[in-house]
Amino acid sequence: MSMLPLSADELLTTTRSVRRRLDLSRPVPLELIRECLEIAL
Repeated sequence: MSMLPLSADELLTTTRSVRRRLDLSRPVPLELIRECLEIAL
């Protein structure tokens, strides 16, 4: 996995813009949730 050349401010701005576009009514596969939790922990 390669790192993106983003500053902390750029990274947080990107996160905010993505969060605004989230579709919270769309189902998420349980396996994807597990994978995200593994990465986070």
